[in-house]
Amino acid sequence: MGEQRIPLEVKYRSRVTWDDTRGVRSFIEKSVYNAPFGIIVTETDEQAPEDPRLVSIPLSTLLLLR
Repeated sequence: MGEQRIPLEVKYRSRVTWDDTRGVRSFIEKSVYNAPFGIIVTETDEQAPEDPRLVSIPLSTLLLLR
């Protein structure tokens, strides 16, 4: 998206922990990428750990987007 990068990480499991999101959080924190948020793809609609910069989306919903 222009000068910004949006990281997308697939964690296809029913429960995502804080440690599982370490990679995407590290990416967001690097100023060179200018990432405003990150996307975590999960197995179910359970929300990722509390971090306002992370958006979790189930794989089934992601596949419906075009």
